[in-house]
Amino acid sequence: MSIVLANEHVELVLDPERGGEIVRFARPGEANGLAHYSWASPNPPDQTIRYGSTELDWLAGYRGGWQVLFPNAGGECLVDGVSVAFHGEGSISRAHVVSQTPTSCTLSVGSRLPLELTRTIRISDDAPTVQIEDSVQNVGIGQASFVWGHHPVFPLTEGSVIDAPSAKTEVEPAKPGGHLLRSGHWPRLEGQDDTWEDLTRSPGEQTERLVYVQDLPEGWAALRQPTGDVPSVAISWDARAYPHLWLWTLDGADGFPWYGRARMVGIEPQRAWPFDGLKGAIERGQAITLGPGQIESGWLTMTLMTSGDMPVTGVDRAGRVHHG
Repeated sequence: MSIVLANEHVELVLDPERGGEIVRFARPGEANGLAHYSWASPNPPDQTIRYGSTELDWLAGYRGGWQVLFPNAGGECLVDGVSVAFHGEGSISRAHVVSQTPTSCTLSVGSRLPLELTRTIRISDDAPTVQIEDSVQNVGIGQASFVWGHHPVFPLTEGSVIDAPSAKTEVEPAKPGGHLLRSGHWPRLEGQDDTWEDLTRSPGEQTERLVYVQDLPEGWAALRQPTGDVPSVAISWDARAYPHLWLWTLDGADGFPWYGRARMVGIEPQRAWPFDGLKGAIERGQAITLGPGQIESGWLTMTLMTSGDMPVTGVDRAGRVHHG
């Protein structure tokens, strides 16, 4: 059964049966700020339907919205003899509701590793803003490593523009979105003869692109929509917990499970990059390792903007948006 947090400013709907996945974030009576689809196909996995890998299972049940990826983000891999699921089973496992009020709730979810995630989700009293605090505790007697990240997706419309701090940027070779160039500095992929490609907008129809913006100097980004039909959003986050940003653009691409039906953009604060999962992150020194009983925390704030006309130059923890 869904949990609804609501007041006069904002409505947030989440599903504790899928790790606390947020399926709606909007002003009351207005369009959803998140991209979320009510597809019947493909069939979500259950006790009788499986697709042969945790990646295909995850994608088969995916309808958009906003997940927290834990204890893995990216590819399935083997860690300490345990197969760690694609995007972490914490993102789709049943969460325990620890407490709930009309404007807040606290959830907890376990994992295959000796790690437990606790999340407190709270909407603001005076703005269309949600503030989330996450913490992971090692419940075992030895060390345990993990990566985590947020995976919200938003409607991609004609003229959607992403604002983010300038930082080193690379395109994922497996999802290049038609780009021939591989690296640059946000918001450009730079080439020879003063050529460049703009990463703030979709590369075009029937494409999929994943971009890594690395070691951000500040944790914030915004998606500006050209009209008021779809709300613009601004996000700030704990850059110590999530130092990198994955920007995923899906613009009518074919293939499982999209089949050309989705236009959305993911603005994803993440612990690690690239997309190879926890094993690779451990080898690169990007994972978080906790000793027995230790806790690691992080936070994220998202707010609905009143207009997408002006470029965003910063977003603070309270959700206040700065321009110019």
